[in-house]
Amino acid sequence: MTIEPTREATASAGAQIGADAAVQPRIRIRWGWFFACIALGLAAIVTGWFLVSPASRLGYVGGVLAGIGTTLLLVGVVVLLERRIIDTAVRFVANATKDARARTNAEVRAQIRDFEDRVAAIWETETTAAAADETLRMSEEFTNRVVDAYTDDDGTPSGTPSS
Repeated sequence: MTIEPTREATASAGAQIGADAAVQPRIRIRWGWFFACIALGLAAIVTGWFLVSPASRLGYVGGVLAGIGTTLLLVGVVVLLERRIIDTAVRFVANATKDARARTNAEVRAQIRDFEDRVAAIWETETTAAAADETLRMSEEFTNRVVDAYTDDDGTPSGTPSS
């Protein structure tokens, strides 16, 4: 006796996984903020131009260009590092989740195979009534053991926050 998922459960799980895998996260640009920052930055530069005496305007232009260059350099480095760190973290979590799921599935399958073997042995050696009673008892113990292994003390699944 083996426990197999129904066609409907497999199809719906595949549809959910396929739908999630096909949807790529969109990069959303807030154009209002983008253009407002550019306008305010240009306004500040022009305001500074008029506040500086005509004799020191050449130094002002050099300072503005140095500030813009430094800002662009830092933004570039921060954006590249942020993306690299986030991509690495996401990959690490996804791989850890996949490994944990595979380990859990293998453990449950091994427990089910062991349970099936023990039930088959009982049905071969005992009378029908005794085998039925023993199978019922073993089923309840198996269910309780599996549920206790994969839930916390308050009945919530392991890894989910309790309220």
